[in-house]
Amino acid sequence: MAEWPDLGASMRYRPEPMTMDMVNGQRCIENVYMALFELDALIERYAYGLELIQPPAPGKMAIRFLKRPWGGVEGRHPQVVQWYRSRNGRWLYTRLKLGEVLRKVKGYPVFAPVKDDVKTLLAEALALIRHREAVLAAATNFRRQMGSIHARNVGFAEDKGRQIKDWLPLLLERREALVERGKVGAAAADVGLPEDAVANPRKRPRVDAAGRTRGSVHEVRKRR
Repeated sequence: MAEWPDLGASMRYRPEPMTMDMVNGQRCIENVYMALFELDALIERYAYGLELIQPPAPGKMAIRFLKRPWGGVEGRHPQVVQWYRSRNGRWLYTRLKLGEVLRKVKGYPVFAPVKDDVKTLLAEALALIRHREAVLAAATNFRRQMGSIHARNVGFAEDKGRQIKDWLPLLLERREALVERGKVGAAAADVGLPEDAVANPRKRPRVDAAGRTRGSVHEVRKRR
């Protein structure tokens, strides 16, 4: 089979990689994950505010950057926790769901003076955390979709690649056979052309693959 391309100028336009789109797509993903990091840094400031305003007592609210409890997720993520003291005197914390955080704020005497401040800080931090989780979910879904699209495309392209690889030699053989048939037909037309054939000056004489010509012969009329 001839080396590609074998049809000259008719195949001069070749596929080109969409380099700029690829670079811009990578940059968009990087920007999203950098935005997540910046949100975490902002949430960390609210966590610092909670540390400043509350006394170190059981019931203290805090924001910690922890690994996901279910695993399989990279990095540390903001988690609202509440501290308590165990029976043996150890300090432990309980992870809180976002919807229960504000009602878990303690109001007994040691926290009463700062209860409103704690709720204000937590409300703002919760808004940031919810926004951050939505951004992360969108980025994760997009990444999974791109992975799925790539996997499906690889399998689809491999099947079509094997198909056209088998077809091209057959198409080339068919083309060569048609060209050869055309040459044979042209030779046969030259041999069988009537001696009194006259070219039509209004048409370009040529012979097709079936041996027919565009020449014209002297007209013969049937006798009545």
